[in-house]
Amino acid sequence: MTEEGNGGRPDFGVLLNLAGAVFVDDLHGRLAESGFEDFTVRSGWVLRALGDEALSLRDLAERMGLSSPGALKAIDPMLRAGYLERAEAADKRVRAVRVTARGRQALACAAAFHAEFEEGLAARVGAADAAATRRSLEALVDRATPEQRHTLLPQ
Repeated sequence: MTEEGNGGRPDFGVLLNLAGAVFVDDLHGRLAESGFEDFTVRSGWVLRALGDEALSLRDLAERMGLSSPGALKAIDPMLRAGYLERAEAADKRVRAVRVTARGRQALACAAAFHAEFEEGLAARVGAADAAATRRSLEALVDRATPEQRHTLLPQ
């Protein structure tokens, strides 16, 4: 796992990618154990983008920086799995969706895992190093596009 030109150490991007993969694998394991085996990273993005709002497909797509067909592809399995439901819109021609109780439960499960994962990191490397890791990740996230920020860090 060493690379030339970096003192025999893995490249930073490789470490960042592998760390993300470990996190996502552990998160999916926790979600599956909790009855949300069909929940995906994309599911989390959609639910975060919706928040407490009912949005039309077009508005959701715009908020997430997707095409309408891309957003439809994301929400169809979530409707079938019960994470989303159709919502009434003022304009009957508009098809809106909103988060269900099951969707909120899955998000709560994921949020609890996020906190536990960070606590576990602090236990492993120390609170100061875990806090430094968080600051470093936040500095990288500062470079995110507005769509990425709104989807992943809703207000």
